[in-house]
This record gives sequence, structure tokens and C-alpha cells, in this order.
Amino acid sequence: MEEKEISQAVIGRLPRYFRYLGELKDQGVERISSRDLSGLMKVTASQIRQDFNNFGGFGQQGYGYNVEYLYNEIGKILGLDRQHNFIIIGAGNLGRALGNYLNFERRGFIFRGMFDCNPDLAGTKVRDVSVMPMEEMERFIAENDIDIAVLTIPKTGAVSVAERLVQTGIRAIWNFAHVDLNVPEGIQVENVHLSDSLMKLSYNIRRGEKLETGEGSL
Repeated sequence: MEEKEISQAVIGRLPRYFRYLGELKDQGVERISSRDLSGLMKVTASQIRQDFNNFGGFGQQGYGYNVEYLYNEIGKILGLDRQHNFIIIGAGNLGRALGNYLNFERRGFIFRGMFDCNPDLAGTKVRDVSVMPMEEMERFIAENDIDIAVLTIPKTGAVSVAERLVQTGIRAIWNFAHVDLNVPEGIQVENVHLSDSLMKLSYNIRRGEKLETGEGSL
């Protein structure tokens, strides 16, 4: 049977559901209604039900949702019931910070290797992972079943490194370089522009100031 096409908006909300349900599970909450979940997440109960109905619903009328079951099922949908090995390319401050983020392992994302073109960084460590020269990247990917490459390098080198990654058969790229990557169909790319988030904050600060002064009123 052909798999139903799910909108990116729904997919974008799944990690947030997963996070909130994980917190509820840790608190010992056994079940929750769409209305109560709505109050926590600031998403309408109708939207929650519509999102879950894309995957079969999960709930029972008059009972709500079993928190642990729903948490586990969304984890499966997100592919978190299997391990994903990843490497980081770029051993600067951001790359090292991501390498030190232990929560990735809790979600099944295992930090396997780090690469940098600076020979002075070769052999230095992030946790128990040694920084390796870029020349070893392709061999390491082939020998260690790497699914995801994380790019934390300047945009000037990101495109050429992405082209090398494509040739290795990498399945996904998490791109923090300040350039949107275009790769062949079948390779998943998540472009992350940190400054975009700051600009959104700036806009909302400015909007709030206008509303306070009456500039933004109709």
C-alpha cells in the first residue's frame, strides 16, 4: 500500500509532541486528552487530533491518549527506534558544542567522528572522539555506517564538501553553513541558519514595541 503523503507542517510538529510527551512520561502522567495537551503546547486540540489522525489517531474517545504509547509511536514515526550514526565536519566552537551535546545519544544519534581541514586540530578530542583530517572522511563514512553528516564550516567550503558527501552515499546532511545546499533527490538536507532565528526574534521585539506604543494597532 502506498504510504500517505504527510505535510511538512505536520512533520515539523512531531518532534515537539515527542518532547512534551517525554516530559509527561517522566512526570508519571499515564494519559492525557487533546484538550489538556493543547493547553500545554499552545496548539489547538483540533489541530492535535488532525495531526495524529494522519497516522491512525492513537486515541480512544472518552479516554484520550496513553502517554507512553503515544510517545513510543511518535518515536517510531520519527525513526528514533533505530540508531543513527553521525559525523561532524568542522571542529570549531559550534562543531565542538554539538559534539559535546549528550542529549543526541538519548535520542539514538551517535557521534562517531569529527573532521577538520586545519592540521593543528588533528588528534585533538571532543569527548572521546579524535578530530581527523578531511582526507580520511570518505573512508571513515564507508567503514562506520554513517547516516548523517553535520556541517559546521564556513559557506565557502560547504558546497564542495557537500559534493564529496553525496559521492559517499550519505543519507542526510544537517547544514549549519550559511548557504542553502542543493543535493540530489533522495539525500535529506536540513538547512539551519542561526541568524534567521535571531532576526525573527528581532521582528517580534519590534512588533511588540509597536503594539505597546499603539503604532501596530488597526
